[in-house]
Amino acid sequence: MKCVTGKRSYDTESMAVDALVDIRGRNNYRSESGPINVYQCEDCGQWHFTSKGTTHPLLKDEDVQQRISSQNEAEYWERKLRF
Repeated sequence: MKCVTGKRSYDTESMAVDALVDIRGRNNYRSESGPINVYQCEDCGQWHFTSKGTTHPLLKDEDVQQRISSQNEAEYWERKLRF
């Protein structure tokens, strides 16, 4: 379903949080920039990212931070070594 906000939509909170962790790993955001949490949209009922408010607790988890850091490094090298 498309949302009137134009934002990418996720069916469940869990799917949105997984995608949030993934996007934080693919893009090298500073700690309090970019998407930091998810919310359920009042317009479409789906879940979206937000860069406002509090950081999702999962993003503060040490294992998740390590995963994001490792993915950031892999993305850096992949971009650097492209021909």
